[in-house]
Amino acid sequence: MTSKTTNRIGFNSLYQEHHEWLVRWIAKRTNSADNAQDLAQDTFIKLLNKPMLYDDMRSPRAWLTKVAGNLMTDQLRRQVLERNYQSMLESMPEADYFSPEEQLELLNLLEQIDRLLTGLKAKEKKAFLMVRLEGMSYKDVANELKVSLSSVEKYIAKATLQCYQLVYFDS
Repeated sequence: MTSKTTNRIGFNSLYQEHHEWLVRWIAKRTNSADNAQDLAQDTFIKLLNKPMLYDDMRSPRAWLTKVAGNLMTDQLRRQVLERNYQSMLESMPEADYFSPEEQLELLNLLEQIDRLLTGLKAKEKKAFLMVRLEGMSYKDVANELKVSLSSVEKYIAKATLQCYQLVYFDS
């Protein structure tokens, strides 16, 4: 039996044994059966993309809940971004509205920025965004955040390094 055949059999077995359980686990946390089905499918797709033997997985439910939990977090983060973006659009004068294509492009850009800054502390994120997006000086950011200038420098350096590493080394 080839490795691919073993993997397919292992995946099929894992799917059959744990799919319904995973859907119920997600549904309890999201209060949405349809969403639970989608997230469960996405979880198993992530597993399909892993070059590993499914039979050797020691704790499949732990792995599945970890991946599903991460997907739920990503989904919540996207929903928050979309709500905030929608609020921003609603507060704009109608003449300044973006086209639907521009709106989608901006939302995708916001999601990319959010992913790049995941894991940073709130002040680090805020300082980075204030400098890079709003064009504020380090001194103004320090005053706004009520921190020292050297703290702002450290925040920006850390955020910049993280973005650089994610873009160039985690691709």
